Amino acid sequence: MPVITERLVRGLRPREKKYELTCASLPGFVVRVLPSGKKVYYARFTAGGRDVRRRLGPTSELPCASARALATRLRAGATDPAPADTRGASVDASPYVHEFTRRFVDGHVKLALKPASARRYQLTLKNHILPRFGALRLTAISREQVEAWVGSLADTPQAARCAWQVLSSMLGKAYQWGALPPSHPNPARGVRTPRAGARDRFLTAEERARVDAALQRGLETPRNQRGGLHWATAYAIRTLALTGMRSCEVYGLSWDRVDMSRRTFRLADSKTGQRVVPFSEDVRALLVEARRRGGGRSRWVFPSMQGDGHVAKASVGRAWRRIRDAAGLGADVVIHSLRHSFASDALMSGVPLAIVGRLLGHRRPRTTARYAHVADEAIEEALVKTSARILAAQRGPGGA
Repeated sequence: MPVITERLVRGLRPREKKYELTCASLPGFVVRVLPSGKKVYYARFTAGGRDVRRRLGPTSELPCASARALATRLRAGATDPAPADTRGASVDASPYVHEFTRRFVDGHVKLALKPASARRYQLTLKNHILPRFGALRLTAISREQVEAWVGSLADTPQAARCAWQVLSSMLGKAYQWGALPPSHPNPARGVRTPRAGARDRFLTAEERARVDAALQRGLETPRNQRGGLHWATAYAIRTLALTGMRSCEVYGLSWDRVDMSRRTFRLADSKTGQRVVPFSEDVRALLVEARRRGGGRSRWVFPSMQGDGHVAKASVGRAWRRIRDAAGLGADVVIHSLRHSFASDALMSGVPLAIVGRLLGHRRPRTTARYAHVADEAIEEALVKTSARILAAQRGPGGA
């Protein structure tokens, strides 16, 4: 008998009939493989003098470590049956985390979230939440455990915050759906997450010029030669720089969402829902050129070189790294830096913070507040110029 591990389970292949493997290191811990290819964890244990077989969950949703931990608890009698209080009521009838996770994914994640967010939630559940809490009942999660768990992810602050957000969301649904009693304290509420380092990187005017020069060289270089750029990729990057839009909003832009007469993009499903994005005359000229280059053969503003789709995030990312290197910029300049730079340039030009927030499509003012220091710098610079002008006028034409 082999030891059941994540790697072993991934390598199991279906047969004509279902079959099972029992773990050599934990008797009673079983993985069943169905002819369809589906794999399910089970636990066999004794309760009340009888043999019990309990389904733990599919391997696609339940990590091997969580399944093993749950099987160990069941065999030890720690969770079967739940103890009763003096009135005969179950002390803990809340579902196990790995069981409630399926409800959460089917009843909320897949229905309420956009595809990209749904994938992120499911990966976070599988990689971070289920390995730590999957074998526990919801009411068994303590504030101390959540704080220790978040602390263990301190080396990856973004992942720590994302994991905490997903856990908080799942617990919130548990209260709404009655899986947790209202009197039970929320163990995730108020837990501090590690602060991410400063990620905002603004391009200077000189750096912008170098980027645009690298883009132009790529356009002028034949595609079959080193450094050559597909026109749609270059134009998508220029649109990002000139509008401050999110990359997902630009790559999938279709012509039916472009209003050339009003100079607006009418986005049906951006990160913050439907919104209208105004664009400048420079962007309009770029779109006219894009239509000419595309020849009206695609519904996409920035079509892919292959197939009927639009430019892909991965291919634009690869092109951006080549452009960044050609422009002599460091790895801290990511393609999202173009959005930050748009906000910075707008504020330094005197555009009010609230208007910048609307241009960026921020739903909450506090999101735009991250750029407040740039606005402060613009105000200080304007104050210095104003003071200098006043002093020069007071001195008169011959003043020193």
